[in-house]
Amino acid sequence: MTAEIVDGKAIADVVMTGLAEQLSALGEPLRLAALCVGDDVGLRSFVKLKQKAAQSIGAEFSSYFFDANDEDGARQTLQYLVGDEGVHGIFVELPLPVSWNSAALLSLIPAQKDVDVLSPHTQNMFYENHCAVVPSSVLALKYVLHAHEIAIRDMRIAMVGAGELVGKPVAHWLAQQGARVDIIDINTPHPSEISRQAEMVIAATGTPGLVTDEWIREGAIVIDYGFAKKGTAYFGDVDFASAHKKAGLLTPVPGGMGPLVVSAVLENLIVLVTHI
Repeated sequence: MTAEIVDGKAIADVVMTGLAEQLSALGEPLRLAALCVGDDVGLRSFVKLKQKAAQSIGAEFSSYFFDANDEDGARQTLQYLVGDEGVHGIFVELPLPVSWNSAALLSLIPAQKDVDVLSPHTQNMFYENHCAVVPSSVLALKYVLHAHEIAIRDMRIAMVGAGELVGKPVAHWLAQQGARVDIIDINTPHPSEISRQAEMVIAATGTPGLVTDEWIREGAIVIDYGFAKKGTAYFGDVDFASAHKKAGLLTPVPGGMGPLVVSAVLENLIVLVTHI
């Protein structure tokens, strides 16, 4: 078997076309603001991708970059953006430096501007199922499921990774849709045996190539949120070379979940404005 490869860019293009139409119908410019800390090339590149995507649908975009020793500056700027009525959405590109009080900084983002569901308050709303939007990682998965007409109720799904950005919110959302979710983290014994029983495997660990074909049952759906660069090559959490020979459907890296996460942030921007 050779897996069908998900074309994340093509799905994202359809989403973005719809968002551009919605934004045009609103008749007012929307502005998204991003904060990024440190000199990590990957983080800065992802911010620039979001900027390009936002501008492509007619939204305005402002980015603010800070040194790792300028927590006060980042806080002051975030407070300013929160109070600026011309800013409709805010996100902080994670991770932040370990020495920073991330929760305190993120808690400054009000729910009506929290496009990535990052603040503790907005996350609580999401986990209590009272949030107007869902995390971008969740919405990106919804795009794939819709595009490939995948029903997940009663499906057994292995969520490999339990992080705050992907694993935890995605597992919660899946369970709310009636899926049977097995969460696999670093403390899980015999993780590949559990994963191999699942009809869908979702990887979000930050460990390139962790999930090999031995983690995957024949014909399973495999979703890869990982993204790492070594030299000029890109790698996900799934070992693509072995997985694509066994999976039924597989997201590549790059060109899989990345474009969809970007689109999700912009959809959340519009939803928050129209919801209010």
